[in-house]
Amino acid sequence: MEVIKNIKKPDQFKVLLALVKASILSTLRNPNSLFFSFIFPFIFITVFGMLGQGNRVFEIGVRETSLQKGPLFEALQKVEVLKLVTTQSDATLDEQLKKGEIAVVISLKEEGEVELAPNVKQPKQVLYLEKSAADPNNAQAIGSILESMVQTINSQTVSNQQKLFEINETTVEGRKFTQIDFILPGQLSFALLSNAMFGIAITFITMRKQLIIKRIFAAPINRSVLIGSEAISKAVIAILQSILIIVVGHFLFDFTLVHGVVTLLSMLVLSLVGIFTFLAFGLIVSSLGKDEQTVAPIANLIMMPQLFLSGAFFPIEAFPQFLQPIARILPMTFLNDAFRKVAFEGVALSETLPQILGLIVWGIIIYLLVIRLFKWE
Repeated sequence: MEVIKNIKKPDQFKVLLALVKASILSTLRNPNSLFFSFIFPFIFITVFGMLGQGNRVFEIGVRETSLQKGPLFEALQKVEVLKLVTTQSDATLDEQLKKGEIAVVISLKEEGEVELAPNVKQPKQVLYLEKSAADPNNAQAIGSILESMVQTINSQTVSNQQKLFEINETTVEGRKFTQIDFILPGQLSFALLSNAMFGIAITFITMRKQLIIKRIFAAPINRSVLIGSEAISKAVIAILQSILIIVVGHFLFDFTLVHGVVTLLSMLVLSLVGIFTFLAFGLIVSSLGKDEQTVAPIANLIMMPQLFLSGAFFPIEAFPQFLQPIARILPMTFLNDAFRKVAFEGVALSETLPQILGLIVWGIIIYLLVIRLFKWE
């Protein structure tokens, strides 16, 4: 007992420093921790720092019967952030207003006269401004620009209290585009991408390390059967995952499904197309990663740019001009756009063919890389 009593206790401060050092080194040696501690915050700050640097242009529909002359119309044509669309029919503009595809439609008309001086009269122009209730934010922004322009031109043109130009505002009701209508398709796309990549990558790496693949190939089983079984299982999980996300979003948060069950089925078809494309990325990751520790950083390098640039959380137009073409051709962007068109705009599945083809092209390219890079052992 005396021997035990005489044992000198270690310096607790040195123990503390040693444990701190060990913990820091463990974090720095872990690629996953390193990514989320340093690289991910850098990407996050960079992306949000670039928001708003894009050259945002608001489209304004112009009615067929509208005047297309005079100081106000000419001034509108010169505003860099406004683009006047004069080629659409009134019926098309009405449909776009209801869906929120265009935020504002204008019609400039001459109504009455304004006496600028004794015996000097000029036609008075009224700007009829139709705002879409389905896109209230952009409608409000455009309305503020137009009101400011009218006030400026009136102050420069008319010396008395009369107004040469007036605005008459109305709101066109339609399907209101809420935050969940924008966010949910992006969340669903990212869930499919992340689960496909991590699911199949971790599965094959584990099967290699535990020599399961060798044992399977000892039996008379074709390699394509193994990959096919994994693809089908991930597709089933993807369908269940999509149903859960869409149903919860619809019943708890009023996510728009224009045609109900038909829209749901269309979104499930798109989910299948997306999952089979994303599985190719997972096979690439499983080929490049040596173990579970290296899978996460490689997967994140593929996923994070798509998460931020695909329009999942904010419009692509908010990014700098040079990034927008890249963002528009990402596989997640194609899937996001297709989901939103089907769910909110109510378009038929056939009208999302450009987005589906975009996903298929990505799938073909990545699967060709898989053929060259995939490792069975």
